[in-house]
Parts: sequence; C-alpha cells; structure tokens
Amino acid sequence: MDTGVIVAAISALTAIAVAAFTYLTTKEREREAEWRKEKFAQYKEYLSALAAMTGGQPTVEARKRYATAFNTVGMFASQDVIQALHAYQEITRLPAEKIDLEEHDRRLSRLVLAIRQDLKLKPGDDPATFSYKLIASGV
Repeated sequence: MDTGVIVAAISALTAIAVAAFTYLTTKEREREAEWRKEKFAQYKEYLSALAAMTGGQPTVEARKRYATAFNTVGMFASQDVIQALHAYQEITRLPAEKIDLEEHDRRLSRLVLAIRQDLKLKPGDDPATFSYKLIASGV
C-alpha cells in the first residue's frame, strides 16, 4: 500500500475520532448545564417556599407550597442536601418557643451551603465561615 494512502487514512480516522470526541463532550456539558439549571429552579422554588413560611403565621397555601417544594427536592438533590434538609426540618417542626435560634441558623446555613455545593457554584464557599439567615417580609 502506498505510504500517502496510509497517512491520509490515518489522518481521516484521527479527524473523525476528534470530531466524535468533541461532539460527545459537548453534549455531556450541555446535559450537565441543563441539569444544573433545573436543579437551580427547584432549589429556588424551595427557598421561595421557605421564605413564605418565615415570620408570623403561614397561610395554608404557603404550607402546601412548602410541602410540595420540600418533597420535590428529594428527587434530584444530593445526599448531603437531603441530610441537611432533614436536619433543618427536624428543628422547624418544634414549637417556635422551643427552637434554639443559633441551632436553627446553623442548620439552615448547612442546608444552604449543601445546596450551593450541589450546584457547584464558583467560587466555592468556606464551610467554616459560611452563614445564612432568613428574614421575614414584615407583612
């Protein structure tokens, strides 16, 4: 076989392999971006529903929205998020006067940090100093 034909065949196969690899990695990045976008939307709904529960007496509609958002998180969240979510839920089930606010904020911060890590936000957060608190709308 002629050397030129062999070189051309190898070059063509290399080009096809590179194109296939590029296509596959691009599709994988697109799927990952779409999945992260969906997770973000679901986490955003959860935190919005949580905010509606903050302060005063939440409405029946706010409770339903929160329950739906809480239950939906389990479909896509990482195990760390689910564990933090359950730990936070344990303390929020207590009557308001029995909730230790420092422990509440510690668990809420852990939950939000786990969500941020699950979303792979850049730059990364420092778990030792990360803190998050909810505020009531005052309405």
